[in-house]
Amino acid sequence: MLAKIHLILRDDQRSSVIHLVNPLWDPNGGSDWRTIVLWEMLREQAKTKLWSEYRPSPVFDSRYPLQRIRPFMGSMPFGGTMVFVGIYFRIGYWIRFAMPKRVVVIYNTDQPDRLAKNLRRITGCGVTPEVVSTSHALNHKLGQSLPVLESPIELSPFLAMHRAHGPRNRMFTVGRLSRDDVSKHHREDPELYRRLAESGCRVRIMGGTCLAAALVGVPNIELLPAGAESAAAFLSSLDCFIYRTSETWLEAFGRVIFEAMASGLPVVCAKPGGYVDYLTHGRDSLIFEHTADAFAQVQQLRGSDDLRASLGESARETARQVVGEKLCLRTQQFLLPPARPAADTAAAVIV
Repeated sequence: MLAKIHLILRDDQRSSVIHLVNPLWDPNGGSDWRTIVLWEMLREQAKTKLWSEYRPSPVFDSRYPLQRIRPFMGSMPFGGTMVFVGIYFRIGYWIRFAMPKRVVVIYNTDQPDRLAKNLRRITGCGVTPEVVSTSHALNHKLGQSLPVLESPIELSPFLAMHRAHGPRNRMFTVGRLSRDDVSKHHREDPELYRRLAESGCRVRIMGGTCLAAALVGVPNIELLPAGAESAAAFLSSLDCFIYRTSETWLEAFGRVIFEAMASGLPVVCAKPGGYVDYLTHGRDSLIFEHTADAFAQVQQLRGSDDLRASLGESARETARQVVGEKLCLRTQQFLLPPARPAADTAAAVIV
């Protein structure tokens, strides 16, 4: 069990160095890209370093100044503010010798046991870690009231997309993208995709080869590996974005949903999920509870250019409000030195 969470005031004296720690092993992972976006957001205002204790993906290793944590070679984060982007990976004993001024843990997957283990390891460095959650839904599942700091997204590639909602000379196309893992798909998704294809829709699933046994060879269904196309290019091929995950996997926030919304796509998404608290059914999205509802909502969109256009425009605005400039500013204020006045610096910690 997690210890009780209390509010404390952060020390006003902070080092200017920010260390972002994440495995960076999956170029299709939300936590990985959250780490990169944080680096881009912070590096112009403070010395910011990227660290991985694992073997990172060549996608990140070749494009960014990524440093490997190898304590026996003298390579590790030291001092400053240490930010662990996620809790799904193990933290080595090097943390005992890192001497950070401040430690922030971003809790963004539904793994309370892993959170507890990592916090115990972090406290070995002598600093009480501050914990922020990526969504209210994750807080509810955890049973704690952590401060919420959503996942910032670089929206410009998606906001720049110009979408025609009128008749097109191709089949109405429904799709989604995610990691290519069965946990990212609901057990009834193959049935839903079959029904959509049989009704005359084209279905494109990027990150869907894990569904091949159930769907291979079905007409009008295309299963692509994760990352086969850029997210923007893939979304430009769709008329509707649909999303839900396994019943055993809570989508804590859902970056891909906000990317789709920023591109002007109407989205049809399931309860539960961290994204639901930020959406309004019928205004910027359609939210369903069952497979039959999902099918009916897609057909409703398919038959109405006006509805698709209305939802798409409102979706863009919601994406701007949730993960755009306001979130960027909040994130910078939370992580960057110098400290704000003490009255504004309350943060949750595990004690």
